Amino acid sequence: MDQSDIRSYYQLSGIHGRPFTPWDGVPLVQEMGYCSHTSNLFATWHRPYVLAFEQVLYDNVQSVANSIQNDTTGEYKAAASTFRLPYWDWAAPTTDGSPVMPAPVSGSPYIIVNLPNGSQTINNPLYQFNFATSDLTSFPDSPFNVWQQTLRYPSTKVAGAASQDSLVSQQITQSQGTYAQRFMNLLQAYPRFTNFSSSAWTPSSPGYDSLESLHNQIHGLTGNGGHMSWIDYAGFDPLFWLHHANTDRLFAIWQALHPDSYVESSQEPIGSAVLAAGAQTDVNTPLKPFHWDTNGNYWSSASVTNISELGYSYPEIQGKSQSEIKAAVNALYAASSGKTITRRDNVGGTDNTLAPLIAAGLSNEAPVETVPDPPATGNYTEWLSNIRVAKDALESTFFVHIFLGDFNPDPKTWTLEPNLVGSHSVITPYVMKRDPNQSTIVTGQIPLTRALRADEQKGLVNMGNETATKDYLTRNLHWRVTTMDDKDVPRDQVPDLKVSVVTANVQAAQAEDEFPIWGEMKVQTDVTDGRSAGLGVGDAV
Repeated sequence: MDQSDIRSYYQLSGIHGRPFTPWDGVPLVQEMGYCSHTSNLFATWHRPYVLAFEQVLYDNVQSVANSIQNDTTGEYKAAASTFRLPYWDWAAPTTDGSPVMPAPVSGSPYIIVNLPNGSQTINNPLYQFNFATSDLTSFPDSPFNVWQQTLRYPSTKVAGAASQDSLVSQQITQSQGTYAQRFMNLLQAYPRFTNFSSSAWTPSSPGYDSLESLHNQIHGLTGNGGHMSWIDYAGFDPLFWLHHANTDRLFAIWQALHPDSYVESSQEPIGSAVLAAGAQTDVNTPLKPFHWDTNGNYWSSASVTNISELGYSYPEIQGKSQSEIKAAVNALYAASSGKTITRRDNVGGTDNTLAPLIAAGLSNEAPVETVPDPPATGNYTEWLSNIRVAKDALESTFFVHIFLGDFNPDPKTWTLEPNLVGSHSVITPYVMKRDPNQSTIVTGQIPLTRALRADEQKGLVNMGNETATKDYLTRNLHWRVTTMDDKDVPRDQVPDLKVSVVTANVQAAQAEDEFPIWGEMKVQTDVTDGRSAGLGVGDAV
């Protein structure tokens, strides 16, 4: 498809950030991407974005199926009619060395496809996107203006760099234990949409995590200096679409369990190409540039509330009660294996298996994580590490790494360290000039409970004794900051960085279709008080 066509991959990917040009005739009010980040509209804006991509992909699938003229025509057409965008479930637990990164995405730049007239080797469309030379002239930032294809954890910052997918896979797997924990915590302890959706800090909020922050963690670890690392360029990596389809899925699961909370009136902290910073938004704010019809009307958060009305669903929620949804989520993330890549379900379609025909090889069974679980009955304590920092602190994307125990002093190793609990990512435009007077504070959370339990099994800590656990954390909990080129940034030089430890008394679930019940969060200031960038006595919570 010609790249001047708004339905081309280049044009659709460019909606999210660069090249900062109008799409579908929708003018820009400032030089930014259209996407909403650090915003109450984060989850809802990305829904019609993924839908737009899916619709174009669906149309192409129909075209291919209709072009086949032999005795398999009916089979291909039936499969094509049920096509929905695949999603990458990076939260599905794994442990026996199976990579979280799916092989079709990172295995080879070429794939063999079966066609009616025989097999053919083609460029793997999930491995990378190849830019036309003319595209690069629209990118002012080096090295993006010399990289001929999308890259993940690039080997160098100059022309000719290669993706280091094996390292991406290793670091995604290293932090994988936190993904399911973070999502389950969001389902259980974040009943208000505003707190669930946006990474923007709400002072005195009971929780620091959000869907956006969890999604940022994946962006940082898959990009690590490549296209996925920055808002301006992330949309060009094919992995972006699998990642955001899954982000939408997690949003849909949360919606099904919290139907009474949704987009509230709020101000845009940073804004976008079509919303100035400080603009007031609500459930009816147009989600530009996505048109609802040919009369100039736009989709809004109100019109994307119900995904079944949009023609798709997900296996954990379709036709299920809340109890059944909880049982499905518990089975997937707490007790059994899950698929790392599957597809959105069509609503009202037949049970026609698409994978063998169109998405062959995308599904990949993954074994369950064998980390100690919480007690089956009674109460237990959840331990969590809260992270608060200015989004523009380093004027570009960066990591905050949380360790429990010693670690190698070389920052290049930190995303792969055995004692790494998790790496939190703060995702920004490629250049985000710092403004101390108008800084937006963002938050994230790395769960500590399972890491502590693993250490308890080794005899290093007694979690039944809160004082002893706090003392253990004071000695062994560490945090460090790195840029996307693996450079260590002294913690006291990161504006507004505060790391804290919080606990919550939790009543264990009594059945497979129930969730634990969380008590109020309690800040354990004595763990971090007096430490570099640690929350101290008297600091705002």
